[in-house]
Amino acid sequence: MFFKNPDSKRENPFRKLYDNKEFKTIHQRKDKLPDFPFLVDVELTNHCNLKCIFCGQQAMKRDKGFMSETTLKKIVDECAGHNTPIRFIRLGEPFLHPKITDFCKYVKSKGLILHITSNGLAITGNHMNYLIELGVDSLIFSLQGATKEQYEAMRGDNTYDRLRGNVLKMVELRKDRENPFIHISSTMTDESKKEIDNFVNYWGYLIDAVSIGKTNLSLLSAAQINSFKAIGKLELLKKQETIKKEYRLCTEVYQKLSIDWDGKVTCCCGDFDNFLTVGDLGRSTLFDIWNSSKELRIFRELLEKNMHKCLTLCSTCYHAYDEF
Repeated sequence: MFFKNPDSKRENPFRKLYDNKEFKTIHQRKDKLPDFPFLVDVELTNHCNLKCIFCGQQAMKRDKGFMSETTLKKIVDECAGHNTPIRFIRLGEPFLHPKITDFCKYVKSKGLILHITSNGLAITGNHMNYLIELGVDSLIFSLQGATKEQYEAMRGDNTYDRLRGNVLKMVELRKDRENPFIHISSTMTDESKKEIDNFVNYWGYLIDAVSIGKTNLSLLSAAQINSFKAIGKLELLKKQETIKKEYRLCTEVYQKLSIDWDGKVTCCCGDFDNFLTVGDLGRSTLFDIWNSSKELRIFRELLEKNMHKCLTLCSTCYHAYDEF
């Protein structure tokens, strides 16, 4: 479900790409792959200030750290050569990175479109003012559920009011500036139509757009999760799960690449533990990985044949957002 605020004249700067026929149908025309990915997702850090019950953070075993300036500039410089948009997104909270404003400035200095997805809890007033002055193009605040109670049950904390306050502050500081396009994203389990309508009616007229998908509570098995407490909570919540458990042809592997904080490259934005690593920027370039990675070619072939069950991460991946 996607709702665009009818009172907002702003347009999502990524909408042109998301609606582009070549981008949307590239998985059907695999012989016409572009020379470079349409998008590049960058994990500034895999540290997070939340422990969401269903998130890969609950099972992550890889080292945690922060992307270096050298790695960030290598990514941006190569993307600039192809005019490829960048998204600060993935397994950590971007605003925990001490150099996020410097990194935003570098991306924008190269004339690239920049998006950030945040849980909204680490962003400060100084961050907000800097993003606005810099003209960062797009910002998603990630929520959970349709009510404060559902949010806090899934997130395992009581930070809803702080998040709400930060979203409203960002809107207030932006005033009538064009950027950033402010978007809220949430996923639902068994929320009622009334709860979802109330959620959209509240947020949809305060910001520029709202998108709603289904929460995948089956992503992690009990054997993968590090916390016994989290296992118990997740098993209780799974009774509310309503996501349709069917495999769809993966578009991800034909549209973009994702870079971990340490320069490892994966073909999946949800890869929390190097299950689908296809290269390393310490030894190669994004161009070479996109065009020559043996691992990427194998993953594409397996997913094309609907062999999701052969791949640990893909075996529990179900489509959540029809919009994207």
